[in-house]
Amino acid sequence: MEYQDTRQAPRHTLEVDVVATDMKSGIQIRERTKDLNCYGCSVSTARPFPTGSMVMLKLAYGQGEVTTHGKVIYARPDIGMGIVFSTIEAKDQKLLETWMAELASPQ
Repeated sequence: MEYQDTRQAPRHTLEVDVVATDMKSGIQIRERTKDLNCYGCSVSTARPFPTGSMVMLKLAYGQGEVTTHGKVIYARPDIGMGIVFSTIEAKDQKLLETWMAELASPQ
């Protein structure tokens, strides 16, 4: 069986600081993203929240910070967790798009 990537947009290798808070328990994880796009991210952690957990994320890069809500779509101690964004304010979406544009432009 051949793997098919079903992401809405390519993820960029961008390590940003992230604070992920489980909305049910209030437990926080402070880590770094492995990759990121405008629709979600993966987080490097040996203690991921369970699949299906609703989370609030604070992503920090450079001088900016994005706050979004999401849902854990996979969780494995060996690779971390994948989170799809569910709610994001317009100003945060714009900042996230700015980060992606910076990555796409030649250095």
